[in-house]
Amino acid sequence: MRVFRLLISFGLLNWIVALFLFLGIFPENTSGIDSESEITVKLLADGKKTIPIYYKYDKTWNTNIKLPVIVITNKGDIPAVITCIDVIGKSNSKEVSRNRFYKEEIDKLIEETNVLLNKLTSDPDNPWKVYNLKKKFGIVVKPKEGFQEENRLKKDEKTAVDLSPIYHFLYEGSARVDEIILQVKIDASGKERVCDYPVVLTPYTCKGNYIFPVKGSATVSAMPFNETNGHRGFPSSEFAIDIIDVRRLPGGELSSSSPLHYDNVKDYFIFERDILAVGDGVVVAIGNKWPDKWMENPLRYSVNRITNLTVNLLKQGVEFENGYIGNYVIIDHRNGEFSAYVHLSENSITVEPGNEVKQGQVIAKVGNTANSIEPHLHFQLMDGKDYASANGLPVMFKNLPAPLDSVHDFSEVNTLIYSDYLFLFIK
Repeated sequence: MRVFRLLISFGLLNWIVALFLFLGIFPENTSGIDSESEITVKLLADGKKTIPIYYKYDKTWNTNIKLPVIVITNKGDIPAVITCIDVIGKSNSKEVSRNRFYKEEIDKLIEETNVLLNKLTSDPDNPWKVYNLKKKFGIVVKPKEGFQEENRLKKDEKTAVDLSPIYHFLYEGSARVDEIILQVKIDASGKERVCDYPVVLTPYTCKGNYIFPVKGSATVSAMPFNETNGHRGFPSSEFAIDIIDVRRLPGGELSSSSPLHYDNVKDYFIFERDILAVGDGVVVAIGNKWPDKWMENPLRYSVNRITNLTVNLLKQGVEFENGYIGNYVIIDHRNGEFSAYVHLSENSITVEPGNEVKQGQVIAKVGNTANSIEPHLHFQLMDGKDYASANGLPVMFKNLPAPLDSVHDFSEVNTLIYSDYLFLFIK
């Protein structure tokens, strides 16, 4: 049972766009405006991309999208209440799906989202709050009066709405969804207003011709398709994967450790496995100050314990990223993509910032540092080197092709999503 709980728990164009907008080549669609009630809708985080997951199964398209966090502002004099939000999926301008969320659900989401936002933006000198704000929401500008925590907006008040805790857009059909509309309905003194906000979708297929970051027996878990994993709740980790090694023991049990008591990192099959650079590039950041000795017994893991250990490291002057995510390496592949390798073993990192690396080069070993419940490699692809605020990108590996046969046609797929987890052997 532990294994399956583990598997389930483990988630240059900007200036051209600006020029096109300036020249009027296509309309600016990063905000929705209802002229009568003067309600506006825009993205909460600057630079946040909404990247769809898609694949084709036989003749059926599957589209999976984590909706962005939006900010609704009342620019009018009349107090406004959000009565419902419709999520509309379109393909070739034709509506193919609609999901509605009513006031009761919206009230709860508004309270939860904005209480957290106000807490994280309350002290710009607190590195914990600043980092967690970026990690959870991206680059956010705090309104002068803060975010409204109740579903009633007076003039110039703003509130954020995050539907993702209760809903990820998922559509299966004969066409791929290429447009999402968030239709926000407002009650302003008994008069209903409707504001359509077109979500900008940025379809993406990774550019690099990458290899899988470990060799041998491996199990990939916490993939994007599994919405119960924690990765998709964070912008940079939205398409991250966790790599462990689950094997069948002589007694028939599936386990990532032998023996079955799980209390020593050295018993885990993946521990100190060589980690390979997925592609050529240059190292832009490392952290190697998280002690292995603190995490020798995975059964001692708890959020409070990790928090206390992290605080101790920060007091000792350890760089904040290293204290927060454990030992890590980030590589710039010079194509707009950056790979991150996290929870590495202490003193196992063989590269320094500025070093050139080649595909397949050993850069570190698998560890169990920081927020890790057992030895594993957390891997993610990003569009920048800032681990907290970059956009996560879908990843594919050339030595881990999508399956092709007469029934399962995954010839068009942009990420590892065709299962909740994968059992592999990489030569």
